[in-house]
Amino acid sequence: GCTEGDASETSRRPFILSFAASAATVMPRPGSAIEVDVPDRINADPYELIGMTEVDTENAKLDRAEFYMHKVYKTDTYQVLKHMKISASLDKGTPNMEKWNKRIKEEMNDWVALYRRQDAVVGRQSYYSLYSAVNTLASHFTSYGPKFPFPNKRRPRFFELINTTEKYLEKGK
Repeated sequence: GCTEGDASETSRRPFILSFAASAATVMPRPGSAIEVDVPDRINADPYELIGMTEVDTENAKLDRAEFYMHKVYKTDTYQVLKHMKISASLDKGTPNMEKWNKRIKEEMNDWVALYRRQDAVVGRQSYYSLYSAVNTLASHFTSYGPKFPFPNKRRPRFFELINTTEKYLEKGK
């Protein structure tokens, strides 16, 4: 016969099966990725894109004005975002790519070092989103070096994080 434990098992089965079926219809499928606007590759000197010349890159005062943290979260975050977007879009053979990527890695490290200690910032959604993007780009530099372009395969996810960060910043989050 049927014990009390068996009866409760059989009465829960239809509920569990219906719950599992409804969960399967709600869960996104791995193949249905969000469409992300991934910018074209850049072949131009990245320093020229931000208005710096070859001579300017050796000028510590100009370097400081463009790359140093201003200790204003929103300003610094937009600055790092702009530079990271350029870095992830550089194509093979781009002039000054290695120099640019080394400088951006330093800038990303400065941003993380400054803001990870600030409780008011760490709780923000924009911080977590950009922190993930920083880790993505920095891991590429660590694994492959600054001479190699960011891979096409990783660009959609990277730019999704970048776009998300920008949206959070616009909303003050």
